[in-house]
Amino acid sequence: MSLTETFDILSYKGVDKAIQVLFSKFAHQDKTGQIVFDFFGEQGEKLDCEILSLYRNKQASRGISTLNLSEDSRAIFVSDSYASLICFVNQFKARISFDEAGFLIIGAEFDLILLNQAFKKISKKVKINTVFSTSILGRMMDCKVQDLIYGRDCGYYLSDDYVQLKNQKRDKVSKESIFTFSLRSYCISQAIIQTVRTFKPKQKGVESFYQLNQLHWKDLN
Repeated sequence: MSLTETFDILSYKGVDKAIQVLFSKFAHQDKTGQIVFDFFGEQGEKLDCEILSLYRNKQASRGISTLNLSEDSRAIFVSDSYASLICFVNQFKARISFDEAGFLIIGAEFDLILLNQAFKKISKKVKINTVFSTSILGRMMDCKVQDLIYGRDCGYYLSDDYVQLKNQKRDKVSKESIFTFSLRSYCISQAIIQTVRTFKPKQKGVESFYQLNQLHWKDLN
């Protein structure tokens, strides 16, 4: 894909051309019009892909996809979905400058080895932001990114309506309701400073920025 090209689906959904270019490095449009985003392993081998069609988004299970990660990156945005991250950037383009930002999209398995490998490429002073869903799994991923920055080894387990947290080094277990659990409450309970900024859609009942875009697109059509 050249810098003068755009993806038909994203253009149809109102995503700016400049934003499409930011996410085009490992993407291509297939014969059916779907957008395929590639995800890779430790040695750069292709492991999986995320597929975005007009009405559906299938996220990648394995691998990682990194864009513009370097020591010069001023901010890093971490997500588990190209579609949601693109919709987020399109929504916040007037408030945040993304020209010098790096993007990290991780498969659903959340491979810590791949994440650590990616984080070694960036400055320790860079601002880390997460763009996961409002679901309990999305909120747990926020916490896992924070753990990665601090080098913490914590386990997260769902039991009934609770998240059980286990600090592997201290062998200490605590729990919190899934209805109140968040990165902020996690940091307070663990007595650590929150350094990661989270972005979530504020509309009630909407879990992701992709879903928010879908609702807006349906309203217009």
